[in-house]
Amino acid sequence: MTCTTCNEARSAPESYRLFADYCLYCAARRIQYIQRRLPLSLDDKRNRCRKALADAMALGLPEPEIRRMAKLAAWQVAPPEAIQQPASSNVQRKHGK
Repeated sequence: MTCTTCNEARSAPESYRLFADYCLYCAARRIQYIQRRLPLSLDDKRNRCRKALADAMALGLPEPEIRRMAKLAAWQVAPPEAIQQPASSNVQRKHGK
């Protein structure tokens, strides 16, 4: 299931200031937001990023993945769910016996 917060942030993730607790993408975007958008000193940014990372890890999110995603140039949002076709659309049915 796609994160509703990511769906809402999709059009302008760089200025969207809400983040879902259990979403990996929101955790990474929260750190990106702190690093890129908040007018704080380097020490304050570092401390806030560490707190955000610790909070996400306390919820069971993986530290290496959050760190990797937060370093990416693109703002992180969960990919939209793939539109699934009904099972019968690609299946040849056998008729008979």
